[in-house]
Amino acid sequence: MNKTEKNAGWVAGISLIIMSLVAGFSYGYVHNELLSASAAITKLDLEENKLLFLAGLAGWMVIFISDLIVAGALYVLFNSTMSRLSLLTAFIRIAYTLVLGVAVYQLFGILSLLQGSHSSFDINSQVEAFQKIWSAGLIIFGFHLIGLGYLSLKSQIVPGVLGYLLYLAGLSYVLIHSAKQFTLFAPTEIASIEHILALPMALSEILLAIWFIYKGMKNEGTEIKNVKYRLS
Repeated sequence: MNKTEKNAGWVAGISLIIMSLVAGFSYGYVHNELLSASAAITKLDLEENKLLFLAGLAGWMVIFISDLIVAGALYVLFNSTMSRLSLLTAFIRIAYTLVLGVAVYQLFGILSLLQGSHSSFDINSQVEAFQKIWSAGLIIFGFHLIGLGYLSLKSQIVPGVLGYLLYLAGLSYVLIHSAKQFTLFAPTEIASIEHILALPMALSEILLAIWFIYKGMKNEGTEIKNVKYRLS
């Protein structure tokens, strides 16, 4: 990795780690804690935990910005491998991020509903819209991961095993969320498939981020040693 690629790897890696941690809070905790299957319970929980919901929304904004940063950093990182595919892969991630923004906008709409005399079903429809739109976006995200996997296998930057893991994760996103969008299987069957594929889907970008940070640290250590050697 040259210096430009190393810096891009650092930015991508750190941004991906931040995004993963914030997603664990905004979706893994706040969303699952406050937005339940019961419309009445959801409205009550939101009214009693408005600050927590606002913190979750702030987290989604961090995720949105981080996704855009990652798209740019990965383009720079893989530009020397395959320039056109790297640019296309970046645009696909940006497209996904814009869809995510539209989905999160549905959650912001809940704030105005909480202030009025709207029914719990109005709030629940906003939640369902968020899920539906984000799920559609994750199909796009799956194609991004497939492109990223191909770039990883063609580059000298990423271990082959991570490239294949990105392939698997990308195909998993496309399969699962296409099934959700077009009702290809029963919900219980989709949930079972998602449970099986959850690990590669979750680990693909996290391991990639750790690898980029590791490579940056390793290169930095090598450069420091070389400087000491020249000075001596």
